[in-house]
Parts: sequence; C-alpha cells; structure tokens
Amino acid sequence: MREGLSNSRQKPSKAESCVHHKGDEEMKRRLGFPISLIVFVMLSVSCSSYLKRLKDPHFVNFFEKAQLIMTEQEIEVYKRLLDEESKEEFIEEFWRIRDPDPGTDENEAKIEFEERIDYANRWFWPFSQAQGPDDEPDNDSGWNTDRGRMYIILGPPDSVYIGGFHYAPDDIHMRRSVPGGDEVWWYERYPLVLHFQRVERGDFRLLTDTADLMVAMESAKLNLVSSGLLKSAKRRFEFDVEYRDNTILIVIPVKRVDFKEENEKLTARFCVRINIYLEHRKVDEIEDMRDFSESEDVFIETKNIILEYPYELTAKGMYLFDVMVEDMMAMSFGKYRNSVKHKH
Repeated sequence: MREGLSNSRQKPSKAESCVHHKGDEEMKRRLGFPISLIVFVMLSVSCSSYLKRLKDPHFVNFFEKAQLIMTEQEIEVYKRLLDEESKEEFIEEFWRIRDPDPGTDENEAKIEFEERIDYANRWFWPFSQAQGPDDEPDNDSGWNTDRGRMYIILGPPDSVYIGGFHYAPDDIHMRRSVPGGDEVWWYERYPLVLHFQRVERGDFRLLTDTADLMVAMESAKLNLVSSGLLKSAKRRFEFDVEYRDNTILIVIPVKRVDFKEENEKLTARFCVRINIYLEHRKVDEIEDMRDFSESEDVFIETKNIILEYPYELTAKGMYLFDVMVEDMMAMSFGKYRNSVKHKH
C-alpha cells in the first residue's frame, strides 16, 4: 500500500482561495473503511471567576457559551491569545468557517446557535416547566444544564419521549403537559438516543455516555447540522498535522475523504486555512484550495493524501500552527480542525 499522495505548493494564488459551495446534485463517493473512536470531551462548562470575566471582555458574550461548540484545538488557541485584536479576529473566523452559506448577509450558523441558547434558557432551567409559550425566560442558566448543553451542541432532537409519551420536538407545551417524567431524545441523523433522568428541583441529569455520543458531539462542533441531514456522523472527516523540515504537513486518511466521480476518475477537493501564531500572537495565515484526481485503484492503494506547505520560521520562539481543512465534496460533517506546536 502506498504511504500517500502528495502535492506541494510554495504560495497559493488568490484565484485558488476557498469557495464555500458544493454541488448537491453531483455524484459523491467515499471509499469504505472502518472508523476509530475519538477521545471524549467533557461536557460541562465550569463556573468562572470574576477575575476571568474581567480579563477577557469577550468571555460572557462569546467564549462562555461558544466553547460548547469549540473543538479542543479552538479552545487551546483562544485561551492562548493575549491581545484583544487577536481574539476579535479569532471570533470572526470562528463564525466564518461555520457559515453554511457565505453568499448571504446573515450567518445562519450563528443565528441557529443563538436560537438554541434562547430555547435552552426558556425551557431547560429547573423551574421552566411553569413557563407559557409567550413568556420571557426568567433565568439564563438553562444553557448550562445537561439538556441545555446537548440541545446547543446537537440541535433539536427528531423525537422526544416524556414519561413514556411521544411528543414532536416543536411542541412548545410538551414539558408542561408531563411535568414528572424522564426525557428520552432521539436523533435520527446520527443516530443517537439520549436519556435524561429527572432529579431534584426539576432538573435533569444526562445518563447516556456512549461512544456514539462522543462522535456526534465532535462532528457537530464544526458542522452545525439541521434535522434534514441523515448522514452518519461516524464518517466524519479528520486529519493529522505536523511541522518538519521547514514544511507544514497535513496528512489526510483516504478512508475519511469524499470523492466526486468524473471521467473514470475520483476527485477530492480540500479548502485549507492555516493560522500561524508566535508566542500567542498571530503572525501569518495561509488559505488555499487543493484538488487530487486519480483512478479509484490508486486511491484504494493509497493510505494518505498529504498536503505540503513550505514555511520557513524566521523568529525564535514557540509556534502554533492552527489548521482547518474542509472536504469540499462532503455533503455534511466535512470540516475538521487540528493544531501542532513547534519550538524554534
């Protein structure tokens, strides 16, 4: 088996900048390989001190809640940013890479995220069962409950069972009608079942702790999905990144790639963004689009697709390469983020 297909480019041209659109009617293919499980990320958001809020003006308005849908790499990068300008730039990019349709004036992903927070605050704080459909939330802590966190990360479930009775997820009265029962949420698109047990003061505790939940959470963080997407999150896109010999190397397993079939060849296309930090300050960025086109036999015999970006370090210090790659042929779950540190 070949170790990997590789192409290297000194400097991407502006014409090759990433374009965020996919032809939904085009034939897409993915080579079938088994998947490995991911490392579980803790769900709960810890209580933060007044000092942390004071130091970071963006904590309450952004990081406190947005960390729910941040990857581990994004959290690490954000916490290391020292100046406000770098954080503002990070926040802008954070929402830009999640925008499903950059051609519109509105960022639908950000709007969806804010609506999920509002819904969680209205219906998931312990005493919200007495709320009416037109009442304003009396408490803003619902987002930081087990149900609130799952709703924000995974979105609305496709079905809800309360006390053994089935309810549609858009039935705003369902939690008042059966105030005493446990809740079971069903997500068809993952697929996934979440079981919440009713505890003291009207709150609920998540009992589900499975590998399927871990995979679904990690996939949803960069791909805010709608209930119409039925593709399994288990087949999410991912890659490794390293820096050696003055080159940034992005190693993408072929088994995680979606392909377009055309003229008896399979084509893969990747949108790449690399943010380069030196001692916690952003010093450079790279944006590029790469295509690979080979026969199916070649891809089957190839273990990895390798993207190479020559980059010479000029100053001494600790570098952080924050890399975001999007599989442009994927219908969903196509974005993944990774990072690597290098001492120069």
